[in-house]
Amino acid sequence: MLTCDVAVVGIGGVGSAALAHLAQAGADVIGLDRFSPPHIHGSSHGQTRVIRMAYFEHPDYVPLLRQAYRRWNDLQQATGRQLYFPTGVLQVGPEQGEVIAGTLRSAQQHQLAIQQFSCEQIAEEFPGVVPPEDCIGILERDAGYLLVADCIQAYLDQAQAHGATIKTDTPVRAWKHLGETFELQTDGEVIHAKQLIISGGAWATQLLADLNVPMTILRKHLYWYANEASTYTRQAQFPVFLLETSGGIYYGFPQFDNQGVKLARHDGGQPIASADQQTQDEDPADRQAVETFTAGHLPLLSQKLLHRQACLYTVTPDHHFLVGTHPQHDGLHFAAGLSGHGFKFASALGEILYDLATKGQTNSPIGFLSPRRFS
Repeated sequence: MLTCDVAVVGIGGVGSAALAHLAQAGADVIGLDRFSPPHIHGSSHGQTRVIRMAYFEHPDYVPLLRQAYRRWNDLQQATGRQLYFPTGVLQVGPEQGEVIAGTLRSAQQHQLAIQQFSCEQIAEEFPGVVPPEDCIGILERDAGYLLVADCIQAYLDQAQAHGATIKTDTPVRAWKHLGETFELQTDGEVIHAKQLIISGGAWATQLLADLNVPMTILRKHLYWYANEASTYTRQAQFPVFLLETSGGIYYGFPQFDNQGVKLARHDGGQPIASADQQTQDEDPADRQAVETFTAGHLPLLSQKLLHRQACLYTVTPDHHFLVGTHPQHDGLHFAAGLSGHGFKFASALGEILYDLATKGQTNSPIGFLSPRRFS
């Protein structure tokens, strides 16, 4: 039997950050994962993730984003490697749509610097983009993208350098609260921990079932298309983009290597009953929707598919995160239900979970993410 101060179950984006914070503070910490991160079986893969401050999902996320930006910068400074690329993020859609109205609300409430474009100006300023009719555009110049696998690996390297024990290919089958400790059952051993952190992505639907918050697992798809024009490249200063259209919300990244232009649909997705049902199989209807979008709005982009991956969204009923300490199990802390927009927050959420496990509280404003809102 192993014992430790803190066990972290799931060491992808959020869990690797929590593990690093704990190890750097001198905690006796074990990180466990059913795979070997960074990996392609969950939610934190696919080369890049968007990071932006003018957050259309809700203005209350902005203080957490400020914390996330600081912690990502700390990680870059510690590793000497660029993980964040400020390409700018262009968001386009109807003025009263979900994306634009929400972005303007966050920018106004938090006095964030943004630049606004008319439909005609979008076509002039961003060659290669055909905007939807009756839309406006918002450019956030300080936004951009993170290299997702590199971020996870950097945190895992930090954790190991400061003495963390990492157990990969080690699923946690069950846990129980024994009063003073938590008992974790894996296939090969039992682990006792004084504090438990669960950041298991889509597997949190099983590990945190007693929160009684319904979470839907959606299978999503990422695509990389050949870029035969020089338009959609980081070198040409093309931004990350997100367009709300009558056919859905689509986003993508400028090409910066030989893998092409990455595109995906943010809404939609295939519900699956369990994360264990995840496969890398193609969804022809989803691919057709993405290619219809590119033909209409990114007409200079080739329809030649270079690469494809599937990933998982774990979605709460209101599409906001679950973060906090378990109401029935003092000492069990979690970040779950990130609903397809969580990776940019991983650095901050890792620090928050560290606070909760070592201090019993956090100064970060997470009250709006408590599972109690569903009671």
